[in-house]
Amino acid sequence: MLEFALRVAGMYFLALIMIRLLGKRALGELGPFDFVIMTGVGDVVISVALDRSIPYYEGIVVLATLAVLEYTMGYVGLKSGRLSNLITGVPVVLIEDGKIIRKNLAREKFNIDDLMQELRRQGVRNIKDVEKGILESCGGFSVVLKPEKEAVSKEDLGIKIPAGDHLITTEQLSRAEIFARLDQPETNNPEPNLTDRIRNIEQQLQHISALLENCSDPNNSSH
Repeated sequence: MLEFALRVAGMYFLALIMIRLLGKRALGELGPFDFVIMTGVGDVVISVALDRSIPYYEGIVVLATLAVLEYTMGYVGLKSGRLSNLITGVPVVLIEDGKIIRKNLAREKFNIDDLMQELRRQGVRNIKDVEKGILESCGGFSVVLKPEKEAVSKEDLGIKIPAGDHLITTEQLSRAEIFARLDQPETNNPEPNLTDRIRNIEQQLQHISALLENCSDPNNSSH
């Protein structure tokens, strides 16, 4: 029983070390080759851990071989875009300017129900709002909205966020530093002048209105 537990623990840590050596790419959305490698790793770990007839060193050799293959193919893909496209595939446009490209759907075996599901998942209400819908090589689905359908940001409205005692999630902080900041008393920063905010918004609206007038002016469109 102890030998069985040690075999399982040993293969677990070997697989963990292998994934760490391969880098964060192996932990993201997997391409076709990455999927094959990760499937092979799982099969080797389970087989060697449960089957005592398989020598332990053979599992180590197989894991090392898979790691070398993954690293080699990643390096080759980095150096050659053509080989990278051959190994991992290329993104395919499924929606162009609000229109579904049916031949690409059929070629990728991607039915209309899956497409609608992906659009709903990304909060797209009207397919006409989509400039491009792209099926990525890793199997993910990306949506690029038309410029006029993108959400208005605070920067567009001229609103500036005052600096404060915020805990920024992009900072690399230790656990002690995170809890120390959370325990600090909040400082009351003065609120931005409301009149200035309104003035900035009015200026932005005037600018947008001028752009719309230029677009609708037939004299401008003829140039």
